[in-house]
Amino acid sequence: MRLLTELSRHRGAGRTIEELSTALAVTRTAVQQHLTALERDGLVSLLALRSTGGRPSRAYTITVAGLELFPRGYARLASQLLRHSRELFGEEGQAALLDDMADDLAEQMRGRLAGKSRTERVDEVVKILNELGYDASLSESGGIAAGNCVFHQVAVSDRAPCRFDKRLLSSLLAGDVEHTSCIVDGRDCCRFELPDHSG
Repeated sequence: MRLLTELSRHRGAGRTIEELSTALAVTRTAVQQHLTALERDGLVSLLALRSTGGRPSRAYTITVAGLELFPRGYARLASQLLRHSRELFGEEGQAALLDDMADDLAEQMRGRLAGKSRTERVDEVVKILNELGYDASLSESGGIAAGNCVFHQVAVSDRAPCRFDKRLLSSLLAGDVEHTSCIVDGRDCCRFELPDHSG
C-alpha cells in the first residue's frame, strides 16, 4: 500500500523503480518484485519510458483498479442521494427513479441477451451480475443467488437498493422476479426466483 500510495501521489508523471526505492527506503529488488506482482494483478501499469541519459527507465503509475483499493465514500454519498431523493420526490417518485436507473442499466446489456433461449439468458444474466460484483450463481431452484450485496452498507439502513436489484433482474429477464432472501436479513445470499416462461 505504501508503494501504491506513492504511485497515486505521482500518477501524472509516474515513478521509476529508483524513485520508488528512494521514497520507500527499500531495495530496488524489493520494489521490482512488488511492481511485478501489482502489474500482474492489474493494479499498476507502465506509464512511459523516461530518458535518464543512459538506458531509459520505466515509469509506473497506478491503475483505476489500484485506486479502488483506497477508502471510498460511495456508501455515504449513495445514502444521502437516497434520502434526498425521497424527500424531494416522495416514496413513489424515488421508486420510479430507481426503476428508471435499473431499466437503463438493463438496456445497456440488452444486446447480450438477444436471440438467446431462456436458459442462455439466465446464464448470461449471471455473468452480467458477476461483472457488477454480485458473486452470482444459479440456485438449486433454478433462480439466481447473489453471494455479495454490492450495496450492503446502504441497504442496511435503506432497502431501496433491494428494489433496484429486483427491477434490474426483472428488466433483464422480461418478467416478474421474486426476492425471497436477503443478505441484510442475515441470510447467506440474496435469492431471486425467476419468471417461468420460455423464449
